[in-house]
Amino acid sequence: MTKSKDLILVFLFCLISSFTLAQSSAGSTTHRPLTPQAKAQVEKDTAPRTALPTTAEIDAYMKRSFGYDPGVSWEIYQIRESPVPGLAEIIVAVNKGQPYHLYYWPKAQIAFVGQTIPFGPDPYASARAKLQGAFGPSKGGANPPIQVVEFSDLECPHCKASQPVFEKLQGDFPQVRFVFQQFPLPASLHPWALKAAQYADCAGQMDKDAFWKYVDSIFENQGGIALATADDKLKELAATAGYDAQKISTCAASPETEARIKKSQDLGASLEVNETPTVFVNGRRVSGLANIPYDNLKQLVQFEIDHAGK
Repeated sequence: MTKSKDLILVFLFCLISSFTLAQSSAGSTTHRPLTPQAKAQVEKDTAPRTALPTTAEIDAYMKRSFGYDPGVSWEIYQIRESPVPGLAEIIVAVNKGQPYHLYYWPKAQIAFVGQTIPFGPDPYASARAKLQGAFGPSKGGANPPIQVVEFSDLECPHCKASQPVFEKLQGDFPQVRFVFQQFPLPASLHPWALKAAQYADCAGQMDKDAFWKYVDSIFENQGGIALATADDKLKELAATAGYDAQKISTCAASPETEARIKKSQDLGASLEVNETPTVFVNGRRVSGLANIPYDNLKQLVQFEIDHAGK
């Protein structure tokens, strides 16, 4: 019995000693202030969760506001928490147009249309980090100072208008890495966009140089492609670009291709891409590429090169 008591006493002594040392060590630890980014993340993680309305509820609210006009239709893409606590962010397209961001305050029964923008000492760091995962066909220098990533839909007329601008930038900034990511919009808006994305993805897998020629040919022939004839037309254009039509058709229908398209869409969704084309220059979102005066666009790219990594 005495031996057992002695062992217990030894164990308690070791336990108390370890606890005392841990307290001492904790007391001497230097507490460094959080960076602004870390502080914002902590505040976001600890903020109360916003109660989100359902799709059925938002549809009912849209009917209450716009149901008087039979010429108005809408499609609700997504309902999520907004960066602003207490507000729900609703992404909705009206009459098959470009999506809107509605910020809804349930308590006041009001919503406003707008978009949050990055702002701060390094406002595009988060987007740049996510865009490290960009994996589409690319052009550019071996050690690019920045990358320019385009999320595009091959049935989208705005993407068709922007593509020559995107390619012109490639010529003026050969040191920059330019990446093309597939982002087909829903079939309710663009019925054959997904199929075109699948064919183009396979083209990029098979021959990255011929990929750009193939994409240009799809854009040029947008008016002659319909869902019912898309396979035949896309194979025909592939053959003209130098691909084996049957091989690219088989590849386009494969589960691996479907997974790559989804991965590209998921990357865009993580960056809140909901319209095409959406371009990121060093993480900076740029919309309406074809509508920006080209000299201003060049200035923006050069500015981001000068601020690479910032």
